[in-house]
Amino acid sequence: MEQLSLIPPALRTSRPLHFPKILRDRYNLLVPRQEDGLIVLAIFQKVRAGIIERAFPERIIVETIKQVLAELGQASGRGEETQKYDETVHRLLRHFIDKNIEEKTYQLSTYAENFCDMLEREVHTAINPSQIQKTFNDLVLLLALKLESLDDFRHWYHAQFFKHKADISAQLRALQAQIEDTVDQLNDLVKNDYDNFREMLIGCEALLDRIKEQADKLSSAFSSKDDIKQLLDDADLGVEFEFREMKRDVRMYFKDIEMRLINVSHTIDRIKPKINKLYNDFEKRDYDRKIETFLVYMLKNSTSKFSGTKKLKDRKVHNVEVFLAPHIREKELCSDRSRITGIDYLQLLEPPPIQLQTLEWDEADLSRQADERRAYMAREKRIEEWFNVISADVEKKKKVNFSDYYYKIMNKDNDYEEAVKEATLVLKEFTKNPDYEVTVFEEFNLDPKHPSIGIWKMQIKNIAS
Repeated sequence: MEQLSLIPPALRTSRPLHFPKILRDRYNLLVPRQEDGLIVLAIFQKVRAGIIERAFPERIIVETIKQVLAELGQASGRGEETQKYDETVHRLLRHFIDKNIEEKTYQLSTYAENFCDMLEREVHTAINPSQIQKTFNDLVLLLALKLESLDDFRHWYHAQFFKHKADISAQLRALQAQIEDTVDQLNDLVKNDYDNFREMLIGCEALLDRIKEQADKLSSAFSSKDDIKQLLDDADLGVEFEFREMKRDVRMYFKDIEMRLINVSHTIDRIKPKINKLYNDFEKRDYDRKIETFLVYMLKNSTSKFSGTKKLKDRKVHNVEVFLAPHIREKELCSDRSRITGIDYLQLLEPPPIQLQTLEWDEADLSRQADERRAYMAREKRIEEWFNVISADVEKKKKVNFSDYYYKIMNKDNDYEEAVKEATLVLKEFTKNPDYEVTVFEEFNLDPKHPSIGIWKMQIKNIAS
């Protein structure tokens, strides 16, 4: 499977980049430890809330370090505290905190602010299909204006597509996180015997239904991506290599979105039957528990009496009489008395007369539907006629280029849908026939009469002996 590149095509180069070595040397500084990250995040939130100034003294850092280490249960002895604080401040000064030597104050670096902002967006992302719909609509409208030149499209690709890519992906990650949390809750239910098992199970099922609803709404919101694909396919920039690379990245990203949404639906479909099984297991377990309680109570409250021994041929048999507790025998066991169900008198009346409705026909709409149907049948007939022409030419000439027929259809019938359906029919029928060979070249065939339409060169060859 082709991998989705995270590097914009315009930044790719044939010269190797030594990221692994850079990361080996600086990874622990760029990616903070848990306690360092929480310290930076706590300072970031205090600054944003106005609790402390943007430029703060070292005392604020030390107090925050103490607070975070205490919450993590990592408090040190008094003799080790000063050394640990100094080591933490030294680490943070590498990338997360800047020091003003003259004023003897500190402030968070831009890298730290971006890091904290990214964490908060990731944790608090709310699934908002309507916002995604607006995002895609903006992408479509802007793209329609940015296909005149490669520079314009490059600006759309970097300034719009990459800008919104993170927001779209965050929505999908939030959806997946909700599913994982629900699965964890279900696993916890299975492992532990909660008193409110049924209520918690109902809550998990309701949450899954909500997630499924959100996934469907997101899928509907993503439908505008098809408009983007169509605009890219119709663009005149297809001859530019850089355009094709960026277009490929856009399509691969949309494909990734579709697969992730499908995976969400499949995960929910797999979990649903397990929830139903948990309901059945719970009811059976509750029934078994009641039976067990009843039997234990019976044994504890019943009495027995030895009435003698009977001698048989090979052995002795002891006769024991068992007496159920009187209140059980008389009350519980005999309380199942038949009850007569009373049925109220129901008077059967004559059915009300049928009210005839007068239907009014919309003559204009009927005429429109008839015209559409005639147009559809005429198009299907033309598609069949063109297919017969192409088939005859392949038999006669042994090799033809479908693009020639594609533009003949456009020039004669001026029907884009007819041309596309013809291409689909030709590709379908000739590829499944072993007597023919269909080859598609990554080379555009264009026609000056239709500057906004292009088609890959498709060659059909008769290889039958």
